[in-house]
Amino acid sequence: MSERPPVLAAVVLGSRVPERETAWFSRALGLPPGDAAPLAVTQRDDVAPTAVEPMRIIPNFHVDDITVVEARLIAMEAIWVREVEATSCGIIGTVLDPDGNYVQVIETPSRDSAQVSRRGARRRSSPDV
Repeated sequence: MSERPPVLAAVVLGSRVPERETAWFSRALGLPPGDAAPLAVTQRDDVAPTAVEPMRIIPNFHVDDITVVEARLIAMEAIWVREVEATSCGIIGTVLDPDGNYVQVIETPSRDSAQVSRRGARRRSSPDV
């Protein structure tokens, strides 16, 4: 009998300003604060104020309606690293969180990708993510 592979329970994100990060993820994606969230943000004084390699680990959040999330992120004036676009994996967009980490939102291919909106997105030049 083979051993069951481990399951990733959560990702811990170190931040000098964890309250700001937690509030951003809550507003942007509706993540609950605290231990119930798949992303735990902790106080760390030994990390840079902004991400040095923001693409090293990219959390991917699957959403039901990316146009709703996109509109919310635009209203929050999020900086888009990769504007929302249809791909073979689904509809994907990448933004920066307040600490400068990449965060991806993905809607899997169960809807018509022609509904994707790109109005109002701010783009920062960077490598494809």
